[in-house]
Amino acid sequence: MRRECSILIVLAVLGAAACQREGLPVWFDGNLESALAEAETRDTVVMAEFYTDWCNWCRRLSTDTFSNPEVRSELAKLVALKLNAEEGGAELASRYGVDSYPTMIFFDARGNEMERILGYLPPEKFLRRVQRIRTGDTFLACLRMLEVEPGNVDAIERSVEGLLERSDPEGAISRIEAFHQATDGEQLEVCRRLMFSARVELHTRVYQRAARLYRQGWDRGFEVPDTDGTASLNRVIGEGLMDRTVEEQAKLLKSARYDDAATLLEIPDLESASPDELLDVAEFAFSNGHFDLAAELYLRWYDLEGAAAPADNLNDVAWRLYLSGRELDQATTIARQSYAANPDPETADTLARILYARGEVEEAIGFEEHAGETSDGSRRQAFETIAARMAAGEKIEDHPTFDSYPGKRRRQF
Repeated sequence: MRRECSILIVLAVLGAAACQREGLPVWFDGNLESALAEAETRDTVVMAEFYTDWCNWCRRLSTDTFSNPEVRSELAKLVALKLNAEEGGAELASRYGVDSYPTMIFFDARGNEMERILGYLPPEKFLRRVQRIRTGDTFLACLRMLEVEPGNVDAIERSVEGLLERSDPEGAISRIEAFHQATDGEQLEVCRRLMFSARVELHTRVYQRAARLYRQGWDRGFEVPDTDGTASLNRVIGEGLMDRTVEEQAKLLKSARYDDAATLLEIPDLESASPDELLDVAEFAFSNGHFDLAAELYLRWYDLEGAAAPADNLNDVAWRLYLSGRELDQATTIARQSYAANPDPETADTLARILYARGEVEEAIGFEEHAGETSDGSRRQAFETIAARMAAGEKIEDHPTFDSYPGKRRRQF
C-alpha cells in the first residue's frame, strides 16, 4: 500500500510539473520595475507585451502564438509581462511611443530597450525573433556594430528595420545615407531597397497626419520635410493651402500625395526585385493612386509565384485589381485559385464581387450566399445584404481608399 501511495505521489508531482510546462508562459505578476528586478536575478531579459481589449491581432497572438509549446518554452526563459496599453500600462505605452498593438518591447535588466516586435507574428517567426533577441542579436547591437563596421550589410538592414519599428524614418534615412557613403556606392541595390522602405514610411506618416489635420480644420501647426516623398506637400503648404476652400484643399492634398508617391516609385530596381519586394512596391503604388503600375506589378508577382502563393496573398491581389478596375480577367483567375485553396467567406466574397462586376451574376450570387452561410453575426448580415443587392441587379460600388483621400471634414467653418 505504501509503495502504491508513493507511486501515486510521484505521478501526481510529475503530472503537476507537466501541467506547469503546458501552462507556459507564466506571465509575470507585477509591474515593469519588479519585472526588471526579476530579470536581473535570473540573468535574463524582460518582454513587455502592450495590448488592448479591442485588438483582434492581440487576441490572435495569444491564441495562435503564445499557446504554441515551443514559444511557451522560449518565453519561460524570459520575464514575460502583459500590459494593457489603455489601462495599467497606459503611462508606459506613452513613454515608449507605443501606438499600435500588439507591440512587444524587450528590455535588458537595467531597463534599456533592446528590441521591439510590432504586430502579429505566427509561432515560427516569433520564435526566431525571440531567440535572436535573447541571445543578444538585437537592434542596439546592430547600431553598435555599425559604429565599428559602417559597411556591414546585415547591421544596416537590421538597424533600419528597428528604426522604422520605432517610428523614426528620418533616423533610418540618415543611417542609409551614411552606409551608402561608407561603401562607396558598391551596395546600391541594398541602399535603394532600404531607402524605399524608409521614405515610404515617412511619406505615409506625413500624409496620414495631413489628412487628420485637414479633417480637424488645421487646428495646429504642421511642418513638412522638403525631401523626396514629401516635397510636393511641402510646396502646397508653402503656397497657402490652408487659405483655400475646403474642396480645393482636398484636391491639392490628393494631387500632392500622388506626385510624391511617383517620386518614391522611381527608387526601387523593379527589374531585379524579388516577389516580396514587387508586392511591397505594388501595395504602395495602389495605396497612392498609381493603379496601372500596381496592376502591372501584381501580375508580375503572380507570374513568379502563381497558384502556389499563399491564399491570403492571392485574395489580396485579386481584391486590389478589382477595386482599381484593372485586369478583371486575371483577377478572376487569381480569385478562383485563392478560393480553391481556402474557401472561406473572404475569398468567396472577393470572387463574387469580381464575377458580378464582369456580369456573371448567377455565379456571383452563389458565392456571396456561401460567404453569408459560412459567417455569423454582422458579417453574415453584410454578405447576405450584398447577395440580395446582386439579385436585385443593383450596382455594387467598391473603391480604393485613395479615391476618398483625405476624407471629410469633421467640423464646418
